[in-house]
Amino acid sequence: MLDYWKRLCLVQVRKIDDSLAEAMQRASSPEEWKSQGIKLFWEKNYEMAIMCFEKAGEETWEKRAKASGLRATADSLHGSNSEEARVMLREAAEIFDSIGQADSAAECFCDLGDYERAGRIYLEKCGTSELRKAGECFSLAGRHEKAADVYAKGNLFKECLSACNKGNIFDLGLQYIEYWKQQASHNSLVMTQFKEIDKIAQEFLEKCASECYSRNDHELLMKFVRAFHTMESKRDFLKSLDCLEGLLMLEEESRNFNEAAEIARQLGDILREIDLMEKAKEFEKASLLVISYVLSNSLWASRSEGWPLKSFPEKNRLLMRAISFAQKVSESFHASICAEVDALSHDSNLSELMPCYVASKQYETVIGEILLVRKLLDTHFQVHPAKYGWETESNFDPMLFNEIISRNQVSCGTLIYVWNLWKVRSREIIEYLDSLEKIDFIKCDGIARFCCDYFGVRLLNNLSVTFLLMNPNAAWIRNVDQRFLVRSKSIVTLDARHFSSAARKYWQHELLSSGLRFLEVLQSLYRSSMVKSPSKYYQGICLTSIFDVANFFLGEKSFDIKKGDAWKLGDAVQLSTRYFEIVFPLDFQHSLSENMISLRQTELSKNLLEEIISRNISTRGELTYGQIGRAVMIILGSGKPKSDLFERFAKGVSDNNPWKPFVESLRRKCESKDYFEALSHALGETFYINWRASDYISPNCFFYLVERLLFLLPRSRGFFFTTKSSFVEYLISLESDANPTASLVTDKKFDPSGIINSVFGMIEQCLCDRASTAEWIKKSHIDCKYYFPVLMLRLCVILCLFCLNSVLSIDVVLKHVSVPPIRSQLPREFCEAIFSVRRNKMYVDAIAGALKAIGDPLVIVGLTEKKLEFLCPDAVLVSLRLFSCRNEIMEILFPVQRNVTKASATAPVIMQSPKPTPKTGSKLSSDNFWGHIRELSETIDSIKTRNDVNLKSYVLEKKVLVEEHINFLTAAMSRLTAEEDENTTYINATGMIKQLSDIFSNLSDTSEFDLEASSQFGEYLKRFEAIRPQIDALFMQNDRAIFEGIDKKNDQAISEGIDEKKFSSNEHVAAVNNPTNRAAAESSHGKGKNKKNKKSKKGKGGRGK
Repeated sequence: MLDYWKRLCLVQVRKIDDSLAEAMQRASSPEEWKSQGIKLFWEKNYEMAIMCFEKAGEETWEKRAKASGLRATADSLHGSNSEEARVMLREAAEIFDSIGQADSAAECFCDLGDYERAGRIYLEKCGTSELRKAGECFSLAGRHEKAADVYAKGNLFKECLSACNKGNIFDLGLQYIEYWKQQASHNSLVMTQFKEIDKIAQEFLEKCASECYSRNDHELLMKFVRAFHTMESKRDFLKSLDCLEGLLMLEEESRNFNEAAEIARQLGDILREIDLMEKAKEFEKASLLVISYVLSNSLWASRSEGWPLKSFPEKNRLLMRAISFAQKVSESFHASICAEVDALSHDSNLSELMPCYVASKQYETVIGEILLVRKLLDTHFQVHPAKYGWETESNFDPMLFNEIISRNQVSCGTLIYVWNLWKVRSREIIEYLDSLEKIDFIKCDGIARFCCDYFGVRLLNNLSVTFLLMNPNAAWIRNVDQRFLVRSKSIVTLDARHFSSAARKYWQHELLSSGLRFLEVLQSLYRSSMVKSPSKYYQGICLTSIFDVANFFLGEKSFDIKKGDAWKLGDAVQLSTRYFEIVFPLDFQHSLSENMISLRQTELSKNLLEEIISRNISTRGELTYGQIGRAVMIILGSGKPKSDLFERFAKGVSDNNPWKPFVESLRRKCESKDYFEALSHALGETFYINWRASDYISPNCFFYLVERLLFLLPRSRGFFFTTKSSFVEYLISLESDANPTASLVTDKKFDPSGIINSVFGMIEQCLCDRASTAEWIKKSHIDCKYYFPVLMLRLCVILCLFCLNSVLSIDVVLKHVSVPPIRSQLPREFCEAIFSVRRNKMYVDAIAGALKAIGDPLVIVGLTEKKLEFLCPDAVLVSLRLFSCRNEIMEILFPVQRNVTKASATAPVIMQSPKPTPKTGSKLSSDNFWGHIRELSETIDSIKTRNDVNLKSYVLEKKVLVEEHINFLTAAMSRLTAEEDENTTYINATGMIKQLSDIFSNLSDTSEFDLEASSQFGEYLKRFEAIRPQIDALFMQNDRAIFEGIDKKNDQAISEGIDEKKFSSNEHVAAVNNPTNRAAAESSHGKGKNKKNKKSKKGKGGRGK
């Protein structure tokens, strides 16, 4: 290659020596050295560059190259010899700084970790362009405040706030934010970046607030939150941290009182919530919340077990606030809150509780009503049974209840009334609690509000099924598994399902405990009534209520009833079965109590009687005659029981039992000839068997069934005679809407003689063989001394009805009544009325008078539409065809007292049969006078709507009767006014009687009836009723005079005696109370049997000894 170049003359070959070096040497200029040095510098050949710069005389470049070389060398030594590297690097930094290479110097100082020196270099020597780096260096040096200041100068907002955040100089950052917001209005640069500033500031503030929250510095946290740019951002942030206390404070500061109140609700700070609601002018909500808070704390504060309400320090003040709030809502709301406040504050004093209860009902506040009912019930429990009243009102309405309680008195009726109120409300509460598990939206009004307030729970919101517990330590919460209680800070929540279960369990326990206490009091009252109160109704209402309560709890399977409580309830039901003795008393007169009749018509009475049947027949083996008799007695007296119960009864009667055919007839509901014959046969067979057998039918039960048989027999005539007690028994056995004639048949072909003869024979044997009858009574565990006279009277009454309904002579009745041992057992008035037949009196009138005398009036029952034509003043006439149901008859049999009674022209009327035109000496009485007056009023009203000649004639007949009474009253008043000239009352009564006489004179006796006079008569009667006490007093004086004369005559008639031989030639008289006579009777009468019975029942055990 060299040879080639040589040939081309491109290469010269010379010997290297000094001459060559000299020939080649040429001097370079400083610029060339500098240029070469720069070239080498950028090529990082720092040593050669230093030489070139030295040759060129460039000191600055020389130092720069040296510093750069040191920096490069330091970098290479960093891993192997760090200390030497740092020395070299610091020297390089100082050289850079000395020659004005600020950037390089700062970088070297940064590499050395001397960030503050680097930052100062950037700040002082690099100008605004390097403020970011200066800030970074100060920040790295820990000079966050200096860094923030540097960033702020460069309008580096984000970096500035970041430095404040890193340095925890939050206040400074907040100052910068406020400054930028102020500058935005007149600084165009800041204005253009305002949105970015807002965003950056929000991020900074949130970071600051979060940091404060993590350090638990809530005061500083709220300072930054308040600087958030919107209220929504403040809410969102605080909610994200669950910092509800801070949010509540912020909302209140912002006067967002409703929002603040809602937050206080979530925190469980009820008193604060009340204050905020007041500020928000939500007075209604505030008032209701006060009531809820007071009720809850009155029950559950300080780990209380619940009821009764207790006091706490702030209670009265809070209640006054509730009233104050309510005043600002409305008058009605204020009244209802006042009622609730009264319920929460008053003690258990009856006179104070009653007005509160009335107000609660009036203003429909459920909370007040339930609390007051419970207080009233507790007050009844605290009263000793001896202090209870003995009222006998059957219709115990709210007015009567209010009247008794307002007098600060209690009674069995008020106790039962309050208990029923309590039970009804308690069942509503339990039903509501049950419904909570089935719904996803809960209303807080009425019962719902009561449950929430009582148990101290609140819905977190209207669509939630989660409750906040106001008193997490309340006793009822012990029924909740702790796993289901959700605790968050100071609040505890519970879902609706578990709240429902626990609250229901607690309330059922409350109802059961109060029910057992109620039963204890009621049983004490019943035992006390056995001694102090003769009222069978009072005893009956006690027993039916005992049954109602005990049976209610035993029938509720959801109640957790302990064994001991179950025994108490079972004993209570057993005690209630004594109701049988109340419904079917030994003395039939007791069954005529209107209250008792009303009680027997209730569904509760029927249920108890069915329970009695069930217990009566719940034995193994065949039913005894006593069991069968009691069951049939109830069935005929109150209606057929439920089918399953009746089938149990029918199954217990064996096929060979004489009662089996009749029971089968009852099952078929067929009251045919077979029905009556089966009942008659069963009674006959029962009567003549060995009555000394265990649990034989009692005489009371037996003759009750006899009376029902005689009452139900088909009639050949269109009417029949009975007593009021038997008639009422029949009506009670009917359904309330049943046709009264449904079970009564008119059958001219039916021959009842066989049945009547059979019954007559049994009655005669009881009357004649009185010793056996007495023993039968004793064997039935009945007080013979008390019941024997009752039975004798009962048998005589049946004989009287035989005389009226069949061909039996009145002489039969006279024969038995004339027997001294029998007559001595009968009421004197009864005997006198029967003996009046001997004074040429009609025997119907005599028997009617006798029955009236014993308080069981004669009733003549019409079965057809034909008018009854009887003229019997002491009898009651009833045409059943005029009535559609039993209640209509009951209302007239037991009329409610009214000032003026009016009836429509077509309404059925029950009255005493009208007397004929009175004769001289006819009885003048208050009852007759007012009865004639009312009948006239009713008839005159009918004439106004129906022009009936017969009615007009009837009015004129009545006019004669009334005028006779008016004449008597005029004469009596004349005597009294003459004796008492200055008695204004009698003078006024005289004037009114005179006006009544004038009105009667205007009732024309012609066919043209004066309607104007009739109208005047009806209006006058209303005023005339006002002086009834004075009128009645005049008649009472007259009655005393008449009775004194009658008593003298009757005493004379009785002293003359009755020729007993005339009536008893074929009948032996045995005296129960005379041992000599009894022995003679047994000797001559063959152990109490007549020949007919002895022959027909030979070998059957009989009723003799």
